[in-house]
Parts: sequence; C-alpha cells; structure tokens
Amino acid sequence: MSELVKMYPAQANSPETSLSGALTAAGTTVNVVDGSVLPEAPNLLTIGADGSTAETVLMTAKSGNVLTVTRAQNGTTARAWSAGDVIARYFTAADQTAMQENIKKLNEGKAEKAASPTAGNFAGLDSSGNLTDSGKKPGDFADASHTHTGKADKVKSATAGNFAELDSSGNLTDSGKKPGDFADASHTHTGKADKVKNVTAGHFAGLDSSGNLTDSGKKPGDFANASHAHAGYAEVKIFSGVSVAASAWVSDSTYAAYPYAASIACPGVTASHVPEVVFGATEAASGNFAPVALSGSGTVKIYAATKPTAAITVQSITCIKAVS
Repeated sequence: MSELVKMYPAQANSPETSLSGALTAAGTTVNVVDGSVLPEAPNLLTIGADGSTAETVLMTAKSGNVLTVTRAQNGTTARAWSAGDVIARYFTAADQTAMQENIKKLNEGKAEKAASPTAGNFAGLDSSGNLTDSGKKPGDFADASHTHTGKADKVKSATAGNFAELDSSGNLTDSGKKPGDFADASHTHTGKADKVKNVTAGHFAGLDSSGNLTDSGKKPGDFANASHAHAGYAEVKIFSGVSVAASAWVSDSTYAAYPYAASIACPGVTASHVPEVVFGATEAASGNFAPVALSGSGTVKIYAATKPTAAITVQSITCIKAVS
C-alpha cells in the first residue's frame, strides 16, 4: 500500500483571531492578536473570511503570537493582508482532498474477502494479495512442541548428488556414492567372460576361443612348486650364433699348442658346466682352434693356435651340468 497523505488535526468550533500587523504577499512571518486560540504547528490555517480571496497556509511553527508559515497551499494564491484580517483553523479543501486520497489508498490496499471459505481453515493469499481459503486447518499441522521420534536425522556435510545410506542408529549418512558409480539396470557385460559351467572345485580356470572361462582340468598338484628341484636331471644351456671379435683374443698359457684365448659371455654358466663348442665349417677345417673349451663364471673360453685377424662366428655352445 502506498504512503498516506499527511492529515492535520482539526480544531473544534474553529476559533478565530486576527493579524496584528500587515503581511506582504512574500512574507512568511505572521503576527496575530492571540496565538493561543490556534492549534499547535504544524497545521493548516486560513487567512481571510471571504471564500473567493482567502488563502490557505501551512503553519510550520508557533511561538506565542508569532507564526511561521508556508504560503499559498492547496491551489490558493499568496496576497498581501492587512492588520485585522481574520486567521483561523477552518476545514479546508486540503483536508477534504487528503481524506479522499487516503480513503482511496486504504481501499485499494485492502485484501478482498475469500470467496466460499470453509469455517476453521487458515487464510491464504493469491498472487494479487487477496485472501483465499488455504484448504488447511490447524489439525493439518504438527504442534509447536512436537518431536520426531522414529525419524532419521538429516545428513551433515553432504555432497550434492551422492546417495544416502543408514548408520547403525538408522540415521542418514552420505554414502560417498553417486549414480555414476553404478551400472544402469539395463547394462550389458560385453567383453566380460562367462562363468564356468560344470566346474570341478580346485581346478584352475582356462579360456576358450571366445575368451570365456572354462575348467582347465588342472589343479595345483599337477604342477611343480616354484622352489622345486631337478634331482637326477642335467642342466643344459645353449648359445647359438655367437660372434667373437678379433680384439677378443689375448695371449694365454693354458695350452701350449694354443697360446691365444677368447672369453665368450654366457650368462648363467658356471665352472661346473661342461662346454661343447661347435665352430663353423671354415674354422673347424682350419685346425687353428682347440677341440676343448673351459667354462667359468658366466663365460666360456675358447683357444686358438694363431691369433685370428678377423671376427669369427661360433655356431653353438652347449653347456651341460649334472644336477644332483
């Protein structure tokens, strides 16, 4: 509702006094014979008894018989007045206009009565601010002192979008899971292996040509332990196509007839291995290489009567060690 227009107090019987001195058309200080008969400021006063020439003024202050006024109110005209002219608190057009305007504003600001209300229901408001029947009565709501026994507490520090779960007391907690953490109800398992049918407990799983699981028919007892031994077996290490550079040959006194030796790297070989070296046809036919070789830690040493000036290729080296 808009702000109401200022209305000034009335004065019973509108007692009159008169100006004790002249007042110019521009003057704002009025001297009167008896200021006590006039109301307190602020209020409306009328100077002059003739309705056609009277002037309405707003008295903003009163000190004894001296008034301070704002001239020419409510469409009247400021003019010069003489001593003896009447001044009083009459009912003015400004009073009438203020009442009418305020009545209009009050009427426009009031809510319309609810149509066809149900006795006992609460009132509601429509979008225009008028009263409606809310359709609700006191019994539709909980008492101010009601409790929530048996109801779960709300989640504290919840992450929006997560599912709720229950704690041991039945209250809600944040599960830490959101819909995206789970598969849709209509999901498929494309790319996943089918479970094994007719399985034998304890067997290892195998795979068929489609990548699905099968029963391999094998159990742990069908295989050797990781720390198993090979009692009664020989350990064989074979190295083939081994290139020996000319720079690998050095003087060696192990065999007088073969004073040059070359060490060939053979990982895993020990001094317990017995090496058998097969040279290429050209090298074997040359008679330059000893028919024996010696093994060491990770090496096999071959011997030559004359130091080769070019690289040679050893076809194979077979190292055998008996395992107890």
